[in-house]
Amino acid sequence: MADPALLSRWPLPEVPEVAQAVLAGWREPNRRYHDVRHLQECLEAAVRLGGGRDELVALWFHDAVHTNTPGVDEAASAALLLSLLTGRLPEPQLAEATRLVLLTRHHRPEPDDLAGAVVCDADLWVLGAEPHRYAQSVSDLRTETGLEEAAWATTRRHQLTARLAGPIYHTPAGVRREARARANLTAELESLLRPGRS
Repeated sequence: MADPALLSRWPLPEVPEVAQAVLAGWREPNRRYHDVRHLQECLEAAVRLGGGRDELVALWFHDAVHTNTPGVDEAASAALLLSLLTGRLPEPQLAEATRLVLLTRHHRPEPDDLAGAVVCDADLWVLGAEPHRYAQSVSDLRTETGLEEAAWATTRRHQLTARLAGPIYHTPAGVRREARARANLTAELESLLRPGRS
């Protein structure tokens, strides 16, 4: 059964049946990180960041398809958006929401792309959470991937190094969260680099 509080955040009340279809993906039993909690946190962050309808639609769909295949999943999520909302949204809004979903592949919006910055920052909001929440999100992510320890450590080191190589956040509110996010990622990376780790 869908959470009424979550459904109340669906930005297209004229098509409530689409929300139910999208939520079915978010509720797949194999999900531990890319689940309804992540969706809820993204939506709350987007509202805090001033996101409007296009940004909220994009966030509802951005991980609606998730198979632990970066790039492919975002493309499939964008395709799902098109399949469910073509004819139900004006073409410019449809194109914009699709564009925003695809931005979550790399989280690198252009400097003047406010909508893209909101979506990217909302998707990565948990990186700047308090350390205990951040650690929980990492644990959930590892469980979801199903990787053995050595493979997880190698993959995760690459991910963290890449994320730390540039700015994490792009909105003014996100930038204020940057130091905490960088501290979280750096502490995790240092733990993976300690002697004895694969």
